[in-house]
Amino acid sequence: MAFSTRIYADYGMEKKTGTDKYHALGTILELPDGREFKYAKAGGVALAQGKIVAAAAPTGHHDMDLVTAAAAVGSSSITVTLEGTAAAEDLYADGYIFTNDDTGEGQVYRIAGHDAIDSSGSGAIDLAENDKVAVALTSSTLSGLAPNPYNGVVVSPTTVVNRTVGVPATAIAASAYGWVQTKGLASVLVSGTVVLGEPIRVAGATTAGAVMALDRDGSGENEQEVGVVMGVVSVTTDYALVFLNID
Repeated sequence: MAFSTRIYADYGMEKKTGTDKYHALGTILELPDGREFKYAKAGGVALAQGKIVAAAAPTGHHDMDLVTAAAAVGSSSITVTLEGTAAAEDLYADGYIFTNDDTGEGQVYRIAGHDAIDSSGSGAIDLAENDKVAVALTSSTLSGLAPNPYNGVVVSPTTVVNRTVGVPATAIAASAYGWVQTKGLASVLVSGTVVLGEPIRVAGATTAGAVMALDRDGSGENEQEVGVVMGVVSVTTDYALVFLNID
């Protein structure tokens, strides 16, 4: 099935949610005023509007250094051996396989799907229709699996687990699909004091799903910057008007 990578819609479309998948994950929705959103699927816990969400944490036994079978140029699949955690069928569909060490290292391929793979078992990862192996792989190649960053997104926890991907425009039920905002004016949960016109970052250890002032000389200077305060300064636990610039 082919999907458009960007769609243009009227106001209100960004608040549509549901259990059926209508777009490719990561599809961009642009409103008439230039605000942008990306299509995402919630993880096992519902998402609240106005709270920063992040990509799911990678699975430690899947994320790198997987023994990889030889694959010739033009191959449409890559076989890997998992470590101590099984992978359900199509867990990595719409995600990526990348080579991280030795022969053929430095490549990334889009995943179409795969069968279930047992813990410590081997399985073929089917590549997207036109994304064939470009550089031959050997039995010394090591690879990693990464889910689509918009699949199974979670409220950004107090310990940062992955990249911030957006802010839900409305509540999204567990395992349902919806839109998370990446650009433009948004109402976002605040922790602490933020200042009009100054940058904000993910709150990290302070409050899950919140943003706070970016202190480039402080303890959070390495956390992801997500936008700029645009409205009246809000008190902590309120929602501030900010201009998002996540991607």
